Amino acid sequence: MTEVVDIIRRLPKYIRLVWALLRDGRVPAQQKLILAGIGAYIVLPIDLIPDFVPVLGQLDDLAVVLLGLDLFIRSAPPDIVEEHLAKISQDQDQLRRDIATAERLLGDRLGDVRDTVEKFRIQGRKATGRKREST
Repeated sequence: MTEVVDIIRRLPKYIRLVWALLRDGRVPAQQKLILAGIGAYIVLPIDLIPDFVPVLGQLDDLAVVLLGLDLFIRSAPPDIVEEHLAKISQDQDQLRRDIATAERLLGDRLGDVRDTVEKFRIQGRKATGRKREST
């Protein structure tokens, strides 16, 4: 329980990190679309597990948000992430530990969501490759 409280305390720093990366022109627009995907998932009524299912419905939303933010941060240029982490007095190791803690707390649910997200990424790459080949 203490781990959850600690992560919640650091959450404003991570929000500032994501906001800074979003506004940074050195982060490619393609990677910023990950955040649009997270927003769409939250806003749209389509869910991996419907929200009316107690606890699990909300956990899958949390898992998608955490995975999306992790993917967004990992896909941004590392030197830029380090620069912004330094500005908010946070280090990369703490961020990784917090993500690992969230993964452990969410258990298999997060693994299921991660697999689904990875399938979408692979399909997106294949579709992009086919578009390039046809032009």
